[in-house]
Amino acid sequence: MSKKAQEKIPGWVAFKEGSTEAFSALYFQYFKSLYEYGMRLCQDEDLVKDCIHDLFIKLWSNKSNLGNVSNIKSYLLVSLRGLIYDTFNSQRRRPATELEEDYHFEMVFSAESEWIDKENFTQQTQGILDALNQLTPRQKEVIYLRYFEELSYEEIAEVMQLSVKATYKLVGRGMEALREILNVSKKTLLILLVSTFMEVRQWLVVH
Repeated sequence: MSKKAQEKIPGWVAFKEGSTEAFSALYFQYFKSLYEYGMRLCQDEDLVKDCIHDLFIKLWSNKSNLGNVSNIKSYLLVSLRGLIYDTFNSQRRRPATELEEDYHFEMVFSAESEWIDKENFTQQTQGILDALNQLTPRQKEVIYLRYFEELSYEEIAEVMQLSVKATYKLVGRGMEALREILNVSKKTLLILLVSTFMEVRQWLVVH
């Protein structure tokens, strides 16, 4: 990694050097993103939280052997995804090859029912999330990572263990399917997605 790239993530470098303050800062900075992503993959809150805690325990235990990263968020999402799936399969005593049979990705956010009951959730946003949930799990996941987590195609490919070319195709197919469901133009769809996820992020900040 170049010196310039390393300078963008001083917290990671400090953590690798044994700084407990940097380690704590990483935990609190990324916990919410990891939690929300994990809950989309598996609607078992205890399992998701346990996997996040196990992830950070492993990070601390192996900090001296870790390499530098260009994007901490995507690195952590990759790691959490693997931990959730490994835990999911080990609890059910079956091989990872059977994972796809139970692969889910739900656009249901924390305390969403309370959000809707209080009418803080606009009809437009609810409509977009309902439409998203009509897509395939992989289409939902790739759109979530692209427009909610704002990862690059290369980073999404790493998280989902796809080629970059396959990632582009998956995003394209998901967006086209969503456009047909909503019956809007490509430009309007992009505006709707950005505004929807902006509203969701703003809500999550205060809850």
